[in-house]
Amino acid sequence: MTTNVEARFARLATLVGGVGPVNEFFVAEECAALAEAGHVGAMLLAANVAALGYGRERSIADALDWLTRAAAAGSDSAQAQLTLVGDRIADWTAPRATSSVVAQPRIGISEGFLDAATCAWLIERARPLQNAALVYDPLTAKPRQDDVRSNSVGTFSLLELDLPAILVRERIANTIGAPSAQFERMSVFRYQTGQTFAPHFDFLQPSPQTNAELSQYGQRHLTFLVYLNDAFDAGETHFLRLEKKLRGGVGDALYFYNVDESGAPDYRTEHEGAAPTRGEKWLLSQFIREKPQLQG
Repeated sequence: MTTNVEARFARLATLVGGVGPVNEFFVAEECAALAEAGHVGAMLLAANVAALGYGRERSIADALDWLTRAAAAGSDSAQAQLTLVGDRIADWTAPRATSSVVAQPRIGISEGFLDAATCAWLIERARPLQNAALVYDPLTAKPRQDDVRSNSVGTFSLLELDLPAILVRERIANTIGAPSAQFERMSVFRYQTGQTFAPHFDFLQPSPQTNAELSQYGQRHLTFLVYLNDAFDAGETHFLRLEKKLRGGVGDALYFYNVDESGAPDYRTEHEGAAPTRGEKWLLSQFIREKPQLQG
């Protein structure tokens, strides 16, 4: 491996790991060139790029090909992804059955949305990514730390994603009927014993500070959660104004619309992430907007 290839991949990783708009077409072309040059990290990234359709036509077949080549080059990550995904792509992305829990506001569940093996995979992928979870500051329209939230979060950028996670996103999209292009970055929350997220709303409150973001990216109109484990006590998702506490088993999903049928913020969706009284809770969180997002 030449020093030039390594240096180019390091620059590419810095680019896609940053914050803000990126030239997706450059990323796709540079990633493919480095992968063809034999860089294993670029092969893994090329698989993500192909599976997402990031700066190129979306192709799961190309993603699988890059993973196969990376595995042949000695990548344990690529081999593990191929083993987990298997040859069941259609099953991975197929929509799951849902049922209504509350009609107004609109809250539903999907039992058995993910299998235990996929849940365990996502926990282990998210474990090293954990950082202090932030809250959205309506005055600055930026995230910040606050005592109202003590849990941690691991967020998957283009670099941290993998094929199983991308296929889970597609399953969510097909189940909910919203294109994955409107998804924010996938996150996995970790609540250790006693950690909580105080009562809050997931929608963005329209204001002079948030109107520009709402105009560009749309309202966060839907929240989709998947319970990745059940080795904890309490830790429910508590909808305070409805006096309803909900908690799923391993792989069960909970989703709710943060706006009403007119598109206005629905204040009945106020909720808290209640603290586990024993053990730790792992929860996949996917926020869905009304407009396309910056992918990866």
